[in-house]
Amino acid sequence: MENKAISELIQLIKDNPELEVMAMVDCDVVGDDYGQYNLARFSRTEVDEYVISPYSSKMMFKSDDDVFDTLEEYLSNEEYERLPDDLDGCRPIYNGLPWKKAIFVYVKPIDE
Repeated sequence: MENKAISELIQLIKDNPELEVMAMVDCDVVGDDYGQYNLARFSRTEVDEYVISPYSSKMMFKSDDDVFDTLEEYLSNEEYERLPDDLDGCRPIYNGLPWKKAIFVYVKPIDE
């Protein structure tokens, strides 16, 4: 598993040298209060698009395709209340959010 994730990461970087590499660290990796480094491993890698809510700092991924939840997190309450009630009406607004593309490396504890 580990070597496969590293090989995939190397290939993704070669294929997408313009993209930032972001680490998605499992909370079990950093769940102590000692202020030291913790041993972990790469579990998987992927290219995805993300947006961060200006209101909650929550990160949403485009691949999740959670149109209504993402718009509710990203837009102000007033903007959200003015949205159409149907998916087809909301899809262009969702697609128009300032999505950023990146390479994501998922990091898990070594015992998983």
